[in-house]
Amino acid sequence: MSVDPWFSSWNYELFRFLFSHIPPSNAIDDWCGTLISNSPLSCWIFAFCFYYFWTINDSQRLARRRYLIDSTIALALGVMITIVLRPWVHWPAPVLNKSFQPLFPQHLWGNGNGNCFPSHSTLVYFTIAVGFWRLSRSLSVALAAVTLALISFPRVYEGGHYPIDVAFSCGLTILTLLLAWHWPVLGKVSNRLAEDNSPVGALRQLVLFGFLFELAEGFRSVEFLFGVAHHMFAPLLI
Repeated sequence: MSVDPWFSSWNYELFRFLFSHIPPSNAIDDWCGTLISNSPLSCWIFAFCFYYFWTINDSQRLARRRYLIDSTIALALGVMITIVLRPWVHWPAPVLNKSFQPLFPQHLWGNGNGNCFPSHSTLVYFTIAVGFWRLSRSLSVALAAVTLALISFPRVYEGGHYPIDVAFSCGLTILTLLLAWHWPVLGKVSNRLAEDNSPVGALRQLVLFGFLFELAEGFRSVEFLFGVAHHMFAPLLI
C-alpha cells in the first residue's frame, strides 16, 4: 500500500497553512468531532432540499425530477468509479502516516482509516449540491459551501482525509454530472424513471424513501451493512 498521497508535499504545505491560521484547539476539535459523529447536523438539509424539489407539483415537475434523478445516477457512477480505483489507488489517513502525524495533536494519532482515498462524504454531498445547479444556482452554491465547510473541512482538520481526497471527489463529481447531463443513454434512463406512469413507480418511491433517509443521516446504515458484509465474506475471497 502506498503511504503518501498524490502530491504529498502539496498536501503537507496545505496542512501547515491550515494549522498556522486555525491552530488546533479543544474547542475546534470538539466542533469537528461533533459534526463527524453526528452526520444529521450537516446532512439533513440535503435530504430536505431534495424532497422539497421532488414534491413540487407544477408544470415543471417531470423536468425537476429528471434533474434530481440525474444527480443520483451521477452519484452512483462516482461511487462505482471509486470502487474500481481503490484497489490500485490507496493510502492511510494523515493521522496514520508518520510523515504527517506530527502536524496533528497526539490524541488523534491512529484514529483514521487505513484507506482514506477518496473522500466519499464529499463525493456524496458535493454531487447532490452541484446537481441542483439546473434547478437553483444559488441553492447549489450554498449546498456546495455547506459540503466543504461542514462535511469536508472537519474530516481534513481531524486528519481523516488529505486535501487531495477532497479535491479528487469534487473533480469526480463534475465528471459524473456532465456524463449524466449529456450522455443520451443516461438521459433516457432519467426520463423513464421520472415518468408518473413508470412501471417502477412504486419501487421508485420506496428507493426514494430509503435514499432520503440515508442522505439525511450520512449513509451510516449503508456503511454499517457494508462493514458487516465485508466481515462475513472477506475470508472467502482470500
